[in-house]
Amino acid sequence: MAVHEILLECLEDLDSEQMELFTWHLIQGINDFKIPKCQLEKKPRFVVVTCMIQRYRPDGAGKLTLLVLEKMKQMNLVKDLREKLGHTTDTLQSKHTTEAGAAQEQERCKRGAEFVQKHRTALISGVSLVEPIADDMKPLIGDEKYGLILKSGTRHAQMRVLLDFLTTSKLKEEFYQSLKKHEQFLVEDLEHSE
Repeated sequence: MAVHEILLECLEDLDSEQMELFTWHLIQGINDFKIPKCQLEKKPRFVVVTCMIQRYRPDGAGKLTLLVLEKMKQMNLVKDLREKLGHTTDTLQSKHTTEAGAAQEQERCKRGAEFVQKHRTALISGVSLVEPIADDMKPLIGDEKYGLILKSGTRHAQMRVLLDFLTTSKLKEEFYQSLKKHEQFLVEDLEHSE
């Protein structure tokens, strides 16, 4: 399911009063996200979704929706939306909700993310099994991004596109784990070169 469909389905679970509050939060702004009142006032839900996606791209619109729903204390919708978007609790975790082991998970993600960032160039030139890694990442990045990776031509181009889609520490950690599975010797060489 495409991001706009997921977000629209989520907003359809809000009653009219909750939707007004959702729109109000968008207008007031949350973090770096803010949408002008004239673009949202008295607009149907699909227009609100379209506006968020046009302004902040699909990933940003998903994050924004999660932030607003958290602020509205709609935690069931937040949980469902996170699962549908492929976001995990450590990427947009509310200050008010903590889980046992979250610090360990974040540290593990940080190591994987640092490895991916540090060795980006070497990964682009060195990874030969891009498709199996993309297969592992497909449930996390979605069909659309997966298709773009496979259509990118050379394995170098495929790796560039795949790496560009790794926007969170959790995604980078999952990619790192897949690398260790499919490109064990490359990972070992890069880790020993540090």
